[in-house]
Amino acid sequence: MKKLKLICFCMFCFFLVLCLKAQDVDFSLTREGNKVIYKVVNQGEKFIALRETYVSLSTGSHLFIRCKRPDGKIYDDVLSVLDKHVIKVEQGESYVRTIDISRYASDGIIERISAVASMSFYDGQGEFKIVRLVKEIP
Repeated sequence: MKKLKLICFCMFCFFLVLCLKAQDVDFSLTREGNKVIYKVVNQGEKFIALRETYVSLSTGSHLFIRCKRPDGKIYDDVLSVLDKHVIKVEQGESYVRTIDISRYASDGIIERISAVASMSFYDGQGEFKIVRLVKEIP
């Protein structure tokens, strides 16, 4: 059973790499003080469409922040990274968003920052693909 799970996991990872091979996308998340920089660079041959989180967290792009308040309570917040439901990023272009997180730093200790880039595109064979990339800042 463990071998089957491992094989399925490897096939899934290979499938994601194969999907992105047709569309070269660089996704980065960096923190500079109280600012988080969310950046998606399209280095592929066709445009990509970044999708916003407006239905559920599993379907769109977002920034997730987990904080610990001085009283010890932990709270989470999800922030939008797109100003539209769908943003088209042409070949050679990038989408950059700087998000101010100073209010979270002043409320307590930021324990975790992670982000998702949910995008769709047509691959080299003309097939429609949806890919979800995740990054985390310690």
